[in-house]
Amino acid sequence: MSGIQDAGGAARKDDYEKVASTAYRQAAKIPLLVSARIEGSPEDQSNFIQLSSVWSQTDLASYKETKFLKSAIVDKTTFVGQQSSHATGLDNINISTVKNDIRALVQTVTAETGGESYQIIQIWEKDYLRESFNLKDIDSHGKVYFDSEFGGFQLSEDLTKLVYIAEKKNPKKLPFLHQGEIGENVELGKQYDYRQDWGEQLVDKIDPVIAMLDLTTVQPASVKIFDQVPADLCPGKAVFWQGGIVGIAYRNQPRKLGKVYCSNRPTVLFYIDLEGNYRELNNNDQGDEIGISGLTVRSESGRLCWFQRRLYKNVDDKVYPGPHESDVYIVCLDSLNDEPYTIDTKPESVEGWGGMFLPSLSERCWLDDDSFLVSCCMQQTIVPVLVNCKERKIEVLNKGNENISILDVHQGFVIGNKSDPVTYPHLVISRWNSGLEFQAIFQPLSLDNMTWTPLTMIPDGEKADSIYAFKAFHIGNTDANRPLIVWPHGGPHSVLAERFSRTAAYFNLAGFNILFVNYRGSLGFSEEFTRVLMGNVGDMDVKDCVAATEKCLETFPNINRDKVFLMGGSHGGFLVTHLAGQYPTMFKGVVARNPVINIASMCEVTDIPDWTLNESGLNYTWMNPSPEMYQEMWARSPISHCEKIQAPILLMIGKNDLRVPPSQGYQFFHSLKALNKEVYMHEYADNHPLGKPEHDANVMISAAVFFNKSVNTKKS
Repeated sequence: MSGIQDAGGAARKDDYEKVASTAYRQAAKIPLLVSARIEGSPEDQSNFIQLSSVWSQTDLASYKETKFLKSAIVDKTTFVGQQSSHATGLDNINISTVKNDIRALVQTVTAETGGESYQIIQIWEKDYLRESFNLKDIDSHGKVYFDSEFGGFQLSEDLTKLVYIAEKKNPKKLPFLHQGEIGENVELGKQYDYRQDWGEQLVDKIDPVIAMLDLTTVQPASVKIFDQVPADLCPGKAVFWQGGIVGIAYRNQPRKLGKVYCSNRPTVLFYIDLEGNYRELNNNDQGDEIGISGLTVRSESGRLCWFQRRLYKNVDDKVYPGPHESDVYIVCLDSLNDEPYTIDTKPESVEGWGGMFLPSLSERCWLDDDSFLVSCCMQQTIVPVLVNCKERKIEVLNKGNENISILDVHQGFVIGNKSDPVTYPHLVISRWNSGLEFQAIFQPLSLDNMTWTPLTMIPDGEKADSIYAFKAFHIGNTDANRPLIVWPHGGPHSVLAERFSRTAAYFNLAGFNILFVNYRGSLGFSEEFTRVLMGNVGDMDVKDCVAATEKCLETFPNINRDKVFLMGGSHGGFLVTHLAGQYPTMFKGVVARNPVINIASMCEVTDIPDWTLNESGLNYTWMNPSPEMYQEMWARSPISHCEKIQAPILLMIGKNDLRVPPSQGYQFFHSLKALNKEVYMHEYADNHPLGKPEHDANVMISAAVFFNKSVNTKKS
């Protein structure tokens, strides 16, 4: 499908709007794989393995992201899928966990009379609902957390207890002049006290506590609250271990810094026994602060392992607290009273491996008592990694396993999620036999007539084997006269992996080729590669985007050089607005989603003020910057180049964005208007990702329509 035509035969606006809308509907029908699990025991005498998998898809009638469950029967010998069930919807389930065929879940219930919604916890046997607990009736805490930063939800091995994280129950607050009865646990005049939350996408997360539900008593139900974590810490990720509870806690003083997308927050690893005695297991590296981003236990009596990074508060040549994401190392405890030890995560023999970036653990990830599997980003490819605690080393299992994320490990079988930029996500399976050889369970589907190609660029002045060689990948077809969208990621310490994206599929179907750019500073390469960008934003990353664009145009001559566009969000928005100013004739239209426009003015209003200083090459001291620091930040910002912009600009702004507040977009819009530039702006009642389905539809369709108009409108 080709949506953009030459100006001489351009599609009318309403014609192309229909093309773009149809393409969006097509892409929205593609389900994405969320999780999968081997049911029962594959070691029984049956010739088959039963799998369950959860998928997500956008329902465009209700504008909701919906999840559904599917079951499959797989031949144990050939690994060929024999049968797949119809999809079953999963409505209003917030978080769930499974142990020994017992499933626990939290579900949100909407009151029929228009009252406030409330949460219930359900405990399911294999064939029936065993128990249900109304958390509103129990009234021991606030809402259960199910986010990826704090949320933890785990059954004990004896299936008598459930541990999770919830908002602390706060005393009722009444005005000083309240004329009714003043009961117990009431505070007067406190209703306007400032209570800081954890920032972007965590606005209802203020004061988390650990809760443990007794599954053996129903009426009355019993929830024990563990409030022994010190007040300057906020707990999360709680799991049962060694006769108690282990978890991680983030420091909240002198202030809370936004937590989403940030592993560089000062963290401690703690343990609380079931009597409530608290101790810290790890809180520093060589006397320096640490960030912890995840943990796993083999069993309640087995090993504990976690991912950790040093924050370099006391190191002169590194800014504090450093890039929001970076490589991590693995730390282990064999038992509660042992000393922690680290695992070497940088084997020299693996070409392209620069460290452990963005590790992702499945709920069941252990192969045996000594080893587990984790998925990591190796440059711009997701690969499985074996962690051997006994030998204190890792093995990168990248050969033949590219773009596979581990979903489940059970009794010698491993389930994965495989995709690439043009192949839909699909289930794969392997036996563990000192290695992995995955096979697709069902034949995967792919985008018609689309191919993808990785590209490697060498920065000017660097040798061919430079550690600063960076990458990109192109997705599209070979039709003549194709338009190209250059799309750098946000972060900047993030990565666009070579996996399937509905957004990329949409733009391909709408008639565009896409170039995703992983400039210097991206994750997956090395710590040096990640950190080299700090102090060089607005220059190094901008030049890398230009070099990647030139390489793409050279490699794919079917792309029309007069139809090259820019799209990006957050730091990607920072880059595309920079590119519009620094290279004013190279790009024909720009869509910027919640872009960073003026680092200096963002510093005091964002939930991540440390970012504004660190990316400008400056330390974060928890204090206001000096005038010289503000000047340094302004000089690195797109606002300093706005007078040179020639291409039309479309800004997409989230009014509830705490990461890059909407004032950034408003400032840019009014500055360009004052300069008589062509600029448009959309506002959405949304936060940083603009992820609500109705907003995503408007953002993506509007972007394609805008690009089509930009290239087909003759300048007067």
